[in-house]
Amino acid sequence: MSTVRLRRLTADFGKLQDYVRLHPRVKLLQFDGDPPERYQLEYRIRSLRQVGGELTQVKSHMVEIVLPRNYPRTPPQCRMLSPVFHPNIAPHAICVGDHWSAGESLQSIVMRIGEMLAFQSYNVKSPLNGDAARWVEEHAEELPLDDVSLFVEERDDTDDGDTAFIGVEPSPVPVAKPRIVPPPPAIPVTRPLPEEISGPKAATPAATPDKIPTICTHCGAKYKVAAAHLGRSVACKTCGETFVIA
Repeated sequence: MSTVRLRRLTADFGKLQDYVRLHPRVKLLQFDGDPPERYQLEYRIRSLRQVGGELTQVKSHMVEIVLPRNYPRTPPQCRMLSPVFHPNIAPHAICVGDHWSAGESLQSIVMRIGEMLAFQSYNVKSPLNGDAARWVEEHAEELPLDDVSLFVEERDDTDDGDTAFIGVEPSPVPVAKPRIVPPPPAIPVTRPLPEEISGPKAATPAATPDKIPTICTHCGAKYKVAAAHLGRSVACKTCGETFVIA
């Protein structure tokens, strides 16, 4: 094994261990290699499964990630170990490599898979599962199925000196809850007018919603982000291009 590959695999392993230690909804079940080249993880995220021709919500999912010999020049090979009904997930593969770059970390892939499972991220233009793509187009206003943030931040600001877990608001795409399974009540979100965000006419902070809709100006991917992120430049999780939240 080359020194460069050894350093990369070691760094990936260390960062992934830190990530699963901080995130309560992602668990590292096992890994193989020294440093590891194969991982199995559990996601405790609400998603869909097709059972007997009907859709049902499932809250636990098993994923395998294999780092091929020419990684990171080529993306990790990811597949589900438990069935999932999603436009970009097939029994043999999870579509995470369309915009892969060697600089992307293993932790980023783990987060991206979680966002896909939660239906915060999907692509219906080139699906692996056509039935799931049609379902999403018919239920887009009801999504995401789970608004969990896959971001974490480590900060020592507790009274007893322990490290606190802080969820950073993601940029999820709104995705649908299946009609066959009663969803939790939806909370209406209204985008504030410019003067409500930064102008002197803003009445109170409570007048600004927690999240607002935005869209990637390159590929049209839809997201919901915290209102505090307006004006920031972010990378689109679908096409990888940078756009300004507006």
